[in-house]
Amino acid sequence: MRCFQVRVLVLGLLLGLLLGCSSMQAAENWPRFRGADATGVGADHAGLPLKWTLTENVRWVADLPGWGWSCPVVWGDRVFLTTVVGDELNVTPSKGLYLGEGVRQPARGVHHWMVYCFDLKTGRQLWQHEAHQGKPQVPRHPKSTYAAETATTDGQRLYVLFGDLGLYCYELDGTPLWTQPIAPRKTVADYGAAASPVVHDGQVFVVYDNLESSWVAAFDAKTGKERWRKTREETHSWATPLVWQNEQRTELVVPGRKRNRSYSLQGDLLWEFDGRMSSLVIPSPFAAHGLCYIASGYVGDAHRPTFAVRPGGQGNLAPEGEFGESEHIAWYQGTSSSYNPSQIVYGDYLYTLYDRGFLTCHDAKTGEEVYGKQRFTPRGSFTASPWAYNGYLFFLSEDGLTYVVKAGPEFEIVARNDLEELCMACPAVVHDKLLIRTASKLYCLTAGSKLDAAAVERMAPRRKATSAIDIWTAAREGKQAVVQRLLASGMGVNAKQRGGGATPLNVAALYGQAAVVKLLLEQGADVTVANRDGNTALHLAAFFGEEAVVKLLLAKQASVSVKNGRGETPVDVVSAEWSEELAGIYRRLGNTLGRQFDLQKLQSVRPRIAKLLAEQAAKMPNEE
Repeated sequence: MRCFQVRVLVLGLLLGLLLGCSSMQAAENWPRFRGADATGVGADHAGLPLKWTLTENVRWVADLPGWGWSCPVVWGDRVFLTTVVGDELNVTPSKGLYLGEGVRQPARGVHHWMVYCFDLKTGRQLWQHEAHQGKPQVPRHPKSTYAAETATTDGQRLYVLFGDLGLYCYELDGTPLWTQPIAPRKTVADYGAAASPVVHDGQVFVVYDNLESSWVAAFDAKTGKERWRKTREETHSWATPLVWQNEQRTELVVPGRKRNRSYSLQGDLLWEFDGRMSSLVIPSPFAAHGLCYIASGYVGDAHRPTFAVRPGGQGNLAPEGEFGESEHIAWYQGTSSSYNPSQIVYGDYLYTLYDRGFLTCHDAKTGEEVYGKQRFTPRGSFTASPWAYNGYLFFLSEDGLTYVVKAGPEFEIVARNDLEELCMACPAVVHDKLLIRTASKLYCLTAGSKLDAAAVERMAPRRKATSAIDIWTAAREGKQAVVQRLLASGMGVNAKQRGGGATPLNVAALYGQAAVVKLLLEQGADVTVANRDGNTALHLAAFFGEEAVVKLLLAKQASVSVKNGRGETPVDVVSAEWSEELAGIYRRLGNTLGRQFDLQKLQSVRPRIAKLLAEQAAKMPNEE
């Protein structure tokens, strides 16, 4: 009996030491996607900023060539980052929500897959290395880049993953050590790879789910030799795996659309369950309060679950399919997950950031709702996962605007900090430094610092070039002057958006931007062009109750009898009798589109629009 008690005491001490080391590592380093423990929570430090601008509380800024949404990782005084530089001009990543296909064709020309290292204190580049040179073999998502995966380090070596290309290992001084090629595979809608690698106890873990041959594998950290590989019957997931060090064991948690699974570090399946995950699984799992949080929330699905899993499970955690009743699942919420951003637990609360600019809060231990959807204003799109320190949470929009929210049971925005450039990468938090990657820069932010005027002037040309929004975003946001400038620079007035096939006119009509619609029509926009679903600008304006836009389109002889992909004319889409079911459809579409519809106004305006369309149809009896 005494031997057993001693063993328990020793195990408890070892666990305490491990947790202590993990906390210390989190404070001193940021070695992987979302930090040492994958939670996105930084160690508190008085020097970490609450507010910043392009110059205030900015310690240094480094230029970043090419494109990449990999996040900065830090070990000691070194910051590591990846990017891919193309020799030819290609379609650049665009912000916003894309419900459809990727770019479809690989980018043109020779590309250079690059690894960079910067000095944490000064921003000076210490070294760079070209991991690969060649032409891309696969397409990518319209928002993504060929440097989407975040590198990881164990303090001895740096492990860089370009998911459709290979795994590369370096000394921290930039000396290449080994390469493990990865055969590119076709992915869902040609979105490409995105899951980041993780390293633990001498092994580097990589997950590559695709349409041809999905797998999870472990590679020897020192030699690159493959230690084990398991095939996966998964195709629709991009989540970074979690090495979960819990009170019972250390395991590798890998979400999936069909099943969420956990493997031993030797590759043996420990547990699994079918959580009826959403169509696309992107948020990455993490652990807090002794629980592992797994979620997926594709915006087009009704079931967008979050699970809090207890340690120690074995086999099928929900053999009857009732995962909400499983003894190994502490709690479950069916509609509480986001699409792209991972959730964050800070203190006793679980916060969920939705792509279209909403925030919810739940009790992290029980799953009970603390507050429902609260909107960030001005609204925007979000891809980067949130982070936290010093009692505050930070939410970075794709526009480069960070909303600072006080942690706790009440929703309170205390600051808005604008870097005025496209942002989709998660930051790193180390000591008194916050590192944020934008489209063209790496910012090091520290309270009390100020960037000098000369540095601001040097960074201006590149920042302005990359901060310019595309014409579809400008149309959506009603930025008439930007649309005018882009058209003057040679952008086609009927240019189709990658993925959905929408023209600027389609987008402006959808969002009720009458002034932009008027401008586009004056510039020769074609009212007959439909998006991928067959909806013309008139279909969209009519359905969403944009009466002023409907009048503008009718004045340009937009067809009232053309049918969309479902065989509906503009008259059909607005003729249905008002009902609670229809109101629910508008609510769901509002969440998807980032719009807040006035249902009472919609109910009253739809008959007027239907009348306008009917009158137009009467004037053109022979229209086909």
